[in-house]
Amino acid sequence: MMLRRHHPRPTADEQPDGPPPPSGDDNGNGPDDIKRPARSASKADWVAYAVALGAEQDAAEQLTRDQLAEQYGTEE
Repeated sequence: MMLRRHHPRPTADEQPDGPPPPSGDDNGNGPDDIKRPARSASKADWVAYAVALGAEQDAAEQLTRDQLAEQYGTEE
């Protein structure tokens, strides 16, 4: 049986300023290690990529492959 630890939500004074820290670990695992698919990749690949970046699955599936590539294909 897994037990969850309860961590109280930080107050407004304890909220860090700026963007959140990277979400992957130091070994290159996790969302920071996501590779952008090729522009010609399948729609399913683009949907998976968009969802990994935080898009809603249903919303991503409503877009065409070209719309997904345009919206999520630019490198930051």
